[in-house]
Amino acid sequence: MKIGLISNIYEEKIHACLQEAGLGGAVFDVVVGVDAIGEMKPHPGVFKYALHKLNVQPEETIFVGDDVEVDYKGAESVGIHALLINRTKEKVLSDPKTITDLREILPRIY
Repeated sequence: MKIGLISNIYEEKIHACLQEAGLGGAVFDVVVGVDAIGEMKPHPGVFKYALHKLNVQPEETIFVGDDVEVDYKGAESVGIHALLINRTKEKVLSDPKTITDLREILPRIY
């Protein structure tokens, strides 16, 4: 299993946040920031770049995000299985696959 992180901030800032959280570089196989290709989510190129760096196919991939337009629809636009994490448990949109806790991902992987 490979794990990546895609964010609309610069990679230097992402790595600084990871260090501050005690996660360092060992958690993610790839980190993609806005400076990787000069585009932001939901641009398809951002997701395709991450897939390429991970050497995986869209249909083998699950993307979890907290924004319907930027994350969920962006990932789906390139064929990635998308999940919307909604920690507030408020109804955001009726059609996305929604989880309320990251632990809910594991049953969907196997």
